[in-house]
Amino acid sequence: MKQEKTRLFVIADPTASHQAALVKALLLAKLADCQVHAFLCVYREVGEDDKDFKHNTLVDAERWLDEQLEPCRTAGVPFTKQVVWDSQWHDAALRAIAKSECDLVIKSSYHHSKSKRFYSSTSDFNLMRHCACPILFTHPTQEWDSNELLACVDLESTDVGHTRLNDVIIRDARAMASIVGMDLHIAAAHQGSISPDKLPIESRGGEVAAQQLAELYDLDVSRIPLRQGETVATLSAICAEIDPCIVIIGTLARTGISGQLIGNTAEKLLDRVEADVLTVN
Repeated sequence: MKQEKTRLFVIADPTASHQAALVKALLLAKLADCQVHAFLCVYREVGEDDKDFKHNTLVDAERWLDEQLEPCRTAGVPFTKQVVWDSQWHDAALRAIAKSECDLVIKSSYHHSKSKRFYSSTSDFNLMRHCACPILFTHPTQEWDSNELLACVDLESTDVGHTRLNDVIIRDARAMASIVGMDLHIAAAHQGSISPDKLPIESRGGEVAAQQLAELYDLDVSRIPLRQGETVATLSAICAEIDPCIVIIGTLARTGISGQLIGNTAEKLLDRVEADVLTVN
């Protein structure tokens, strides 16, 4: 996420009474002088004898969205709105995102069971895999009141993609922490030795690695928890200790059956932490 003026693409949820995504968008817009683009997709089965149904539904939807955007209008935050008719709202959202040239997508998210994530393709799943820009998945009860932000990096993988992704995570974490005024923490879970390629100088131990990262990123070593253990469980435990408002993590798109069966850490953390989750790729 950039610190200069950004364009926020907000996905409104017509089924929810509380528009958490719009609330967070308004907060970010006021803090960072952002523009808000509110997107709403609606669809109903239309009978052949009701030719005006679609038109009337779209008119009502636009009126509803305009009401939800009243806080932006009151706060003087510039915004645009878009209402579309499509039976597959996430596909319509992806097309609109691609055309919008936005810097950040904001979407409400809810905890799902393991079976729900495993056996079906959730909207979070689809957006994470196909959206080119960062996505902030926000939980309705998360109010950003703990003043902590946690960036999760991968210090074991040696491929170029993960190395680049670590740089993007830290860059965006610093920008977001600066915008919202939160303290930055950097965490990593590792099951073996940490690759020296991820550190400024060679290291063989977790404590030494944390000290080096503290010096590299100008942070107190107490704000760089590196733990050995299974990735999702370990990062979830770190989140429980730090209680961050926002967790920033990378996601590398997976395709085919392996992607559906394995998933990735970002998707799993969505169901394990109470923090908002910002995914970058």
